Amino acid sequence: MKPRGGVRVDAGAQAALQSGKSLLPIGIISVMGDFTRGDPVEILSANGGHLGVGLARYARDEAQMIKGLRSDDISKALGYDGRGVFIHRDDMVT
Repeated sequence: MKPRGGVRVDAGAQAALQSGKSLLPIGIISVMGDFTRGDPVEILSANGGHLGVGLARYARDEAQMIKGLRSDDISKALGYDGRGVFIHRDDMVT
């Protein structure tokens, strides 16, 4: 999969990903590139190291709006019911 964008994650999200968990918006610290829902995005550590690639469940603009938010706060930020996971573990390769 050739990434169409990327996200940089904090240390907590990195640890969760390395233990087989999905990527939640709360762990995203920055969003890069231009991607839509379903596009492959690269997952980078806080210092820029490659952690994996996965299929985004949100487009870039939505990701920008929900980065750093708890899953319970996504609907409020977007104005509609969203998904709690940004990249599900089943849609990711490391």
